[in-house]
Amino acid sequence: MNTTGSGFFRSLFRRPLAAIAVVTTLVAGMLTIQLAVESPPQARAASSVGGSISRTEVIARAKYWYDRGDTWYSQDQSDAISDGTGGKYRPDCSGLIAMAWHLPKKSDGWDLNTDDFHSYSGKAWLSSLHDLQPGDAMLRDGHVELFEKWVDAGDHTRGSWVYSENDYGQKTNHNTDSWSEMNTYRGIRYDKIVNRTSGPDGADFNSDGVGDIFSAATGTLTIWNGKGSNNFAAADLIGGGWGPYSRPIAGDFDGDGISDLAAVADGKLHIWNGKGSNNFAAAIVTGPGWTPYAATLLSLGDVNKDGRDDIGAVSEGTFYVWNGKGDNKFGAADAIGPGWSIYSRPIGGDFDGDGIGDIAAVNAGELHIWNGKGSNNFAADVVTGPGWAPYAATLMTIGDIDSDGRTDIGAISDDMLYTWSGRGDNKFAAADVHGPGWAPYF
Repeated sequence: MNTTGSGFFRSLFRRPLAAIAVVTTLVAGMLTIQLAVESPPQARAASSVGGSISRTEVIARAKYWYDRGDTWYSQDQSDAISDGTGGKYRPDCSGLIAMAWHLPKKSDGWDLNTDDFHSYSGKAWLSSLHDLQPGDAMLRDGHVELFEKWVDAGDHTRGSWVYSENDYGQKTNHNTDSWSEMNTYRGIRYDKIVNRTSGPDGADFNSDGVGDIFSAATGTLTIWNGKGSNNFAAADLIGGGWGPYSRPIAGDFDGDGISDLAAVADGKLHIWNGKGSNNFAAAIVTGPGWTPYAATLLSLGDVNKDGRDDIGAVSEGTFYVWNGKGDNKFGAADAIGPGWSIYSRPIGGDFDGDGIGDIAAVNAGELHIWNGKGSNNFAADVVTGPGWAPYAATLMTIGDIDSDGRTDIGAISDDMLYTWSGRGDNKFAAADVHGPGWAPYF
């Protein structure tokens, strides 16, 4: 147990006193929910200054500056701007990278400049621009930019999305660089960045940075690869023989940055390590004792802030967490708290954009979200609004399917797939409807 006393368990299920603005929308006869958008949401720190940091948090920190709308360029350290988590950084190109990577100040109190980054011992040069991953940076003499993602993961020559501070009279930019522009830079990587972008965000089996949907309910593992903009490729039938297994979950259980699968059969947890391109290695059997948790097994992302994906489940009303150790191993079960029998099967995701895994579940038609605080602890539930009863049984985390860097969720109702794009800070857009033909899979 990481918490003591009954007060924690009361707070875990307490409705927040502050009212949450909700807009209800009727889509195809189904009630959907859209929370009022407030910009910019307050940033949260999963990392510490100079410590390890996930790629998700690096991008979230850069986006926080962009969303502020007041990060006017300056090379003067006295003009430093808040990172939203208690620190302040100089709003020029190198200050943006220092802020996003959560770097400490130099001995003179200034943030690193571009010359410093050339010689900075806490970074590594990438051998190729093709090796860039979200949260890396591109450095040249006099300028540096933060790499967010490829415009087209299948064709890098179409360029990339970047965050940058460019010149006086401008604020933080979020724009695309052409491939020719990119080739004026060299890629660099922070030594303490955690090579995980989508652990809390669902599956990405083809490693293109877009969330995928998957199911084995028919006995055949089927994957729909996300194409961005809430669109999906045709179903890819991976293979049969899944009938004996529980509903599979996705996560990076071996720490290689590629989504894996896990499921229970005969009381044993099986893990299939992803190899990219919707391919998987043979199953690894981790051990017995998993039968009580099979029906509610879920991937949580990183809830203890060690950079590894964790899993959870509910048994006899108590929520349990197993912290991932990498190499397909997990720590002993940690009983987080009772009272979960009134909720639908929970799902995991990073719904507030702070890089720490959160939990979501439905009760009495309302969606509840418990934001992770690290060390397997969670804040009191945030209740987002009514209308979720039709989706409770099939609610799932689907990764980032619209390529905006936020966790999205989905569900099946009346043979249709509904997806809700995450807005960060526990908010979602109105439902996008896809289908029909989804009921046999979920």
